[in-house]
Amino acid sequence: MFGLKTLLEDLSSPVGLMTILFVSGILIRVFHRQSHIGRRLVWAGAGLYLVFLMTPLAEVSFGSLERPFPSMLHPDASVRTIVVLGAFGEDSPMLPVTHKLNVESISRMVEGIRLYRELPGARLIVSGGILRRQDRPIADLLADFAKAMGVPNRDVVVEGLSTTTYENLLEVKKIVGSEPFILVTSSDHLRRAAAVARKLEMRPLPAPATVWVDQYPAGLSWLRWAGMVKKDMSTERFSYLQRAHREFLGYLWYWILGRV
Repeated sequence: MFGLKTLLEDLSSPVGLMTILFVSGILIRVFHRQSHIGRRLVWAGAGLYLVFLMTPLAEVSFGSLERPFPSMLHPDASVRTIVVLGAFGEDSPMLPVTHKLNVESISRMVEGIRLYRELPGARLIVSGGILRRQDRPIADLLADFAKAMGVPNRDVVVEGLSTTTYENLLEVKKIVGSEPFILVTSSDHLRRAAAVARKLEMRPLPAPATVWVDQYPAGLSWLRWAGMVKKDMSTERFSYLQRAHREFLGYLWYWILGRV
């Protein structure tokens, strides 16, 4: 079931759709040279590429996930717990602790540590299990990073059993119970993570990391948007489209399973 879900997610993604159109068109042109369908499919793939690259689709889709959760500048002083959900890491003995985590995990940890320093006496819970058979749990790598950044060992709590968003919050609930806590994860992931926590009758206070869309203020005119995007017409936009697509499907999947 998980494999089928992943396959459907990949095929229906922006990059997946373009790939299907391009590959199908090229194959038809190779084996049926007289057919116009192949050329039309290739042109459709090129048109889709331009739509994804030259319209504010990335900002609209990603922004709908990000904007409901503004940055937490000053946390509530009464909150005693900060929970950081892990993304990905590689437990290589040849790498320093700062290189073992991917950009998403580092961004989440930096935000979690910043909030921790705003709340003297708080504890920092890091969550995430084994992602690759030969590695330690991602939570261990997050804890190593926190300690390397000066967080005392006594203030770091490791939850290393979970491998999905639902499992993250299920395991964290065993630690925090019904007390309010600051939930730190990527801005596009917060909607699903916070919904899972509330479904489990927890009390999350969302705190986004890796904020992106705020560089394009709400209500920005098309002309102004085009001027800003022209300076950075890169494939990075596709990564945000892919992430938004993944989160929308992930939320739908969790809704079907009754987890949100």
